[in-house]
Amino acid sequence: MKKKLLTATILALGLTGLAQPAPPPPGAPFPAPAPGAPSGYREAERANRELARAQYLSGLVAQSPLKATADALLRQAQGEYQGGAYFRAKERARAASLIYEALRFLEVAPRGAYPILPGPGPRRAYEAPFRAQEAIARAEYEANYYRVNRLEVARLVQEAKALIAQGNDLARAEAAHRLARAAHHLIKAERGF
Repeated sequence: MKKKLLTATILALGLTGLAQPAPPPPGAPFPAPAPGAPSGYREAERANRELARAQYLSGLVAQSPLKATADALLRQAQGEYQGGAYFRAKERARAASLIYEALRFLEVAPRGAYPILPGPGPRRAYEAPFRAQEAIARAEYEANYYRVNRLEVARLVQEAKALIAQGNDLARAEAAHRLARAAHHLIKAERGF
């Protein structure tokens, strides 16, 4: 009798685990988790949020080679999301979002040097190139350390370096910082952790 009860309990638990609904398509609102939801639910929710954010930002920037790279990353993230690789989908979608944000900064970049004005703003303008250089160095180090030889990572780092080399400009420095962070997220997606 105990053996039948144990078998029935194990079978019932196994079937309830299989009967869980599939996650909503990327960009759709995510329902609230049920009590006792599996641990992958939170990762799926984060991936869904990042995909929605990237899809929104993709409509705000003009067509360019970097936008084409970001669009390709977004499509790849959507495929990974549908395949259940939520962490990789989240990281690729985050990288695409950062590229879109960098392009937005470049659209408003002034033609000359960024004016240094009194107040709390100058400190940010002063620190922006240094933060960008730190992010570039980190992305290069991680790519070498983890032996990630993706063309996109190298291209993003080169674009960030080129923006920093163009001079003292807050918008370009912020764009370079975001491109370097996008390279970092791509490296994380390749590593899988």
